[in-house]
Amino acid sequence: MSDGTPTDVSYSVVRPRQVLVIGNLAQLGAGGRINPEKSLSFELYRRSMHEVEILTFDELYQRAQYIVRESAGNDDIPG
Repeated sequence: MSDGTPTDVSYSVVRPRQVLVIGNLAQLGAGGRINPEKSLSFELYRRSMHEVEILTFDELYQRAQYIVRESAGNDDIPG
């Protein structure tokens, strides 16, 4: 109610996590070497995005391997 009387209505607010998966780290270089300008540009862009986590496919794969390895409780899973 507008006077502040409780209405016995409950609600919750959900803020889902946003993740954008793009490219891979190898695209930041050429000839097997990292291009510092491309790498810095990508990191600055990634950090400037608030409320959106930007990952590369290989970073996501590394995270998944870590989670599986930790949940298995051993290091028998190749990484």
